[in-house]
Amino acid sequence: MHDPRNCGKSRARRMTEAVEQALAEALALLRELPRHRHGERAARARFAQFKTSHPGLPCRLLIEAKPGSDDLDYDILLTIAGAGTAALSWHPDHGIPWTARYADHWAANFVLTINGRSTTIQSALLYLSARLQPRPDLMRDLVDRALLFAAIEDAPPDIGEAELEAAVDTFRMRQRLYSGAAMQQWLDDMQLTMETLQELVAQSLQLEKFKIALVADQMRPHFDAHRRDFDRLTVMRLETKTPASARRLAATWRRSGTCPVLDGKQAPRDASGRLETLFACDLPAAFAGAENGSVIGPVDDGGTFWVGQVLARQAARYDDPTRERIRDLIIDAWLTAQRSKATIHWHWV
Repeated sequence: MHDPRNCGKSRARRMTEAVEQALAEALALLRELPRHRHGERAARARFAQFKTSHPGLPCRLLIEAKPGSDDLDYDILLTIAGAGTAALSWHPDHGIPWTARYADHWAANFVLTINGRSTTIQSALLYLSARLQPRPDLMRDLVDRALLFAAIEDAPPDIGEAELEAAVDTFRMRQRLYSGAAMQQWLDDMQLTMETLQELVAQSLQLEKFKIALVADQMRPHFDAHRRDFDRLTVMRLETKTPASARRLAATWRRSGTCPVLDGKQAPRDASGRLETLFACDLPAAFAGAENGSVIGPVDDGGTFWVGQVLARQAARYDDPTRERIRDLIIDAWLTAQRSKATIHWHWV
């Protein structure tokens, strides 16, 4: 007669055997992983093979870059259903006492940690050196970058050798590192090896591929649903320091129908102006729905007051600039959603 208890015991025994095998293989893997910084890519590739061979056992590879050292340490976390998580680590015996080896604070080399994933100071500095001028909101940029890394952690996009080499060359050109000597000097100044730079550039390529995949199916539907947001408006705005000056400016502007500066008339002494062409979604809300010739304002802009006019409005078209703006909006919306759910700890503030 069939006994269901025997089936349960058999399943439990098979699960125990699978876990024991995975633990043994994980320990063997830890002993074989390269311990130098330039071996990180190889280590991640080896762990990906291990993970593929154990599809029913959720697992993660944690990589620790020691402060002031080129060495790496690894831990493997194995989640066992109904039991908990096993953490494995292995360290070669170099004759250094454990307490001396780990006397530094665990976060000494980290800038921040988001959802358990840490960003190293070295990685952050390289990123900031490329982003400092175009994007001043650096702390949010670092948070967003960490969230993107978390999104690709389980299945990072593949990067070919030729693709990586071309990306490194592009990085060198952007940094104006035209000679081998200049490249080596930059590496020395940043205290990086070429292998580490290649790893960081490869990570940037993986993030870009993730972004492309993220927006691929949303671009055209977003444009069709928000077409008027991508009309191009040419607007003239004059800013003044007082509401009274702004009211006089608006009255003069409406009577003539033309900006006093463009009409050859004298603008208020405290006025400064700008002429720009932007997507409708990037203009102040007061311009929403405004037609050609409309004079807007005065508008209180937090300490200054402006008056503006729509000089031209071009209907939206699905061209390269529009696609780039839609891509940014979709990615920003995704990041905003991720930030709202993330647990963020800064280690330097």
